[in-house]
Amino acid sequence: MTNEHGVVIDDGVCARFAPNHFYVTATTSGVDRLYQQMLKWNAQWRLDVDVTNVTAALAAVNLAGPDSRQVLQTLCSDVDLSAEGFPYLGVRQGTVAGIPARLLRVGFVGELGYEIHVPARYGEALWDALMQAGRAFDIRPFGVESQRLLRLEKGHVIIGQDTDGMTHPAEIDMGWAIARRKPFFVGKRSVQILEAQPLARKLVGFSLPKETSKPLEGHLVLDGEAISGSVTSCEYSRTLDRIIGLAYAASGQCTPGSHIPIRVEGGEVVQATVVELPFFDPHNQRQEL
Repeated sequence: MTNEHGVVIDDGVCARFAPNHFYVTATTSGVDRLYQQMLKWNAQWRLDVDVTNVTAALAAVNLAGPDSRQVLQTLCSDVDLSAEGFPYLGVRQGTVAGIPARLLRVGFVGELGYEIHVPARYGEALWDALMQAGRAFDIRPFGVESQRLLRLEKGHVIIGQDTDGMTHPAEIDMGWAIARRKPFFVGKRSVQILEAQPLARKLVGFSLPKETSKPLEGHLVLDGEAISGSVTSCEYSRTLDRIIGLAYAASGQCTPGSHIPIRVEGGEVVQATVVELPFFDPHNQRQEL
């Protein structure tokens, strides 16, 4: 989602349950801001639309991994969970462990996965049912740090961490997500103006050998004596056995295979290799099982 200036302000999923019933998700930290924006636009355009923030009324669990479909099948019999019947980016309504649920086939962590949204009072019961059903598949809870590493391996950005108050879609390779056939969307004219101008910077993926001093978020990317950008995300990936990260760099530093100097702790400068995103599973075979 962009604002009137063409700046990326949030991302999420929009599902359509009926001709006039839409369900929109947002980032955890951005939901209140997004709700306020929607209320403003609704009033400004004098639409015959009701917008309701139902965040507090719902609980959500992300069930992810190559066995997630098998786990869910033991608890959900009224939805076709096959790859053909419920494809990636699909949405369904049904029951899970007897609980009314909205199922979203999305994958921020880059694996086969489902977001399961249920009334908040059933959140704990849903969790218990999933953990019980998943015992045969060695199910394990995973937290925010694991989620952040997995999404980094897939090159997925976190709004507010990998973006700032000036980021527009072209800078983060999100031009594909723009509905260009629509006659209007918020920020359309600004996005068109920004896209017509040469890119001054771009978010790129980079990697380093694991024994290298690891850059931290905020460490500077250099272009000669000038500062061309900064690191937004960086972690060691066990899967790839390398340090991987995202950073803004000058447009002339963005070619895969080239190197960007990053100033790390103590003033040391490391030479990171620019790599094409995503770092892992480039053909999305895991999340489209």
